[in-house]
Amino acid sequence: MNSGVTYRRGNLTESVIGELLSRIENGGYTSGQKLPTEQEMCQEFGVSRTVVREAVASLRLGGRLVSRPGLGVFVGDQDTKKLNFAVAKIDDIRSAIRILELRIGVELESVALAATRRTPDAIADITNAYDKLAVWQTNSVEQEAQADFDFHLAIARATNNSHFPQFLEAVGQDISFDLRMKHEQSQQDRERYVKKICREHGAILSAIMQGDPKAARTAMRRHLEESLIRYRRLVDSDSNAKIES
Repeated sequence: MNSGVTYRRGNLTESVIGELLSRIENGGYTSGQKLPTEQEMCQEFGVSRTVVREAVASLRLGGRLVSRPGLGVFVGDQDTKKLNFAVAKIDDIRSAIRILELRIGVELESVALAATRRTPDAIADITNAYDKLAVWQTNSVEQEAQADFDFHLAIARATNNSHFPQFLEAVGQDISFDLRMKHEQSQQDRERYVKKICREHGAILSAIMQGDPKAARTAMRRHLEESLIRYRRLVDSDSNAKIES
């Protein structure tokens, strides 16, 4: 069956995401239902496996889909109460700036609470998430971005306040654009970038383990604000170039 959706070049992933979301929200796919295979979705939507995998990875970040190893991809539990939160579609640097500004406000408090309320189990979860990216050997931008996101989600869970992880999961699809944009570089640059991210994650983890909320805030701010400053410079540079032209 063909959905009849028209896909624009350069926006294939967002188009597939939109169609899958529409089917989930309109009952075309119900909670717990298994999605068609990658090959079937490629044929139906007329896109590559890479596009399908990016769309599925994005929806997994948002909690709308769940992967079960050896079984396939399933629709998440839509009856589970989730934080009802939406931001503007993340599709360019300006919208990435908006989500980063929001994340900084939330995650600085999240990491401070995690440092104050940490438990052995919470530290183990954060450490496991840290290790997943630190030892990752892959060419997959989606898997790297997922591992990056999982680290922040583990910190949110360590607050012992369910609203923090619910918030990150609610905006997971929007955060994924920013994470993919950062990880999607040449292989050499990506390797350097992943090492840099791991150093920053390590500083955050160390502060949490030491129970130092001030150091945890500082490490998280440094981690998130560097990208925000770079994005703002790019926007300012683009604006100045348009004025001069």
